[in-house]
Amino acid sequence: MSDKHPSERRQLRRLPAAELNVSWRPRKGLFHRYRPAKGLDFTRNGLSLRLNPEDTLAPGDTVEMALELVMEAGTLSVGRVVAIVHNMRDQPGSGPLYGVGFDFNANRLMRSDHLVAQLGRIEGILERSEKLKLKIQPLSDIDKLQGSMDHN
Repeated sequence: MSDKHPSERRQLRRLPAAELNVSWRPRKGLFHRYRPAKGLDFTRNGLSLRLNPEDTLAPGDTVEMALELVMEAGTLSVGRVVAIVHNMRDQPGSGPLYGVGFDFNANRLMRSDHLVAQLGRIEGILERSEKLKLKIQPLSDIDKLQGSMDHN
């Protein structure tokens, strides 16, 4: 059984990325500076992000990203991550939401076991963080449970 919505295209469940700092730059051209973005959710295969209002991307664009997971015990940083914009959804009032997938065939770094392991570590830490948040959350705050409790 899957709780996956019929319009969901993601292969893996994405995790909220509240502690994840994301910066990006276009892959084409030599002298682009990294720009900040808000990472909204994450998986080892990609993430969704929201850019500053003056920045735009289009499906098919290739970007280079720097990811930084800030934790109490320290920071886990991964740089020069290549990603391709797969989709863009305009959300009224908050601007476009971009879905990007990591391009593991882009270069030698992207094919390295070390990079894949680092992305997996970030995913694992975010997953444990989300589970802990759900564990300590009051039952009354969980919508799904509230609906099922009403039927009993």
